[in-house]
Amino acid sequence: MTYTEIKFSINPYEEAVADALIAGLSDIGYDGFSYNDDGFTAYINKERYNAKAIEELEIRKYFSELYRISVSTQEIEDQDWNKVWEENFTPIVVDNRILVRAGFHQPIPGISYEIIIEPKMSFGTGHHATTALMLHAILEHAPEIQNKRVLDMGCGTGILSIMASKVKAREVVGIDIDEWAYNNAMENLQNNHTNNISIKIGNASLLTAEQPFNVILANINRNILLNDMEHYNACLLPDGLLIMSGFYEKDLPMIRKKAESLGIQFISYQKKEQWVASVFHKKS
Repeated sequence: MTYTEIKFSINPYEEAVADALIAGLSDIGYDGFSYNDDGFTAYINKERYNAKAIEELEIRKYFSELYRISVSTQEIEDQDWNKVWEENFTPIVVDNRILVRAGFHQPIPGISYEIIIEPKMSFGTGHHATTALMLHAILEHAPEIQNKRVLDMGCGTGILSIMASKVKAREVVGIDIDEWAYNNAMENLQNNHTNNISIKIGNASLLTAEQPFNVILANINRNILLNDMEHYNACLLPDGLLIMSGFYEKDLPMIRKKAESLGIQFISYQKKEQWVASVFHKKS
């Protein structure tokens, strides 16, 4: 299999800008990323590469007014993605209680929850602000998740599904549209010895065949959240929680308006850099 490798150079470099661009690229099909000193590299199957889509990426246009962003591309053959990530993937700690690491990293004593992720080409390693925010939200709402049925929309590597399982969710269903993410998530479930998580390939249309959930986690992007929120509401039990991220603080009023039009009440939000994770409660 041949991939297109796209190198982004950001001047002056800021990790938050790289994170924002990575989030935008993940929305249009890019599913592998690695950081470097002045930017990052993105990977996509050669057949799915579209140069025009990168040029028209809204978040790139926004940051191009403030930063000099240069792009170079080349085709590469399939390679040892574990080696690529070993060179670029560092462990992270969230709230001093959650360690996200790869199998080649050493454990850290005194950590309450450890998640082993072999990210390969999938998005969701904990490095992006939205993933860290969602992990924090799961930890904060662990009592409401315990013994409950949980949905993880856009599950990627399965990191949020695994965290929900570790705070003792009864059952977790992860859904992602990308086959590579599915395969990666299945490997991560095995590495974390979880037995109450099922991963499915598809989009929100799968929810019509699902039993209802007590908690829904959705770390995707603003437009998909707005489009699919009615599907979430239809399968969210009364008194359930909807926890969403993948959008900026300026987009929160729009997200809140949509949720509250469906009878899902805003509770709170947390912010990291310009990103937000918000918590909503469905009225009983």
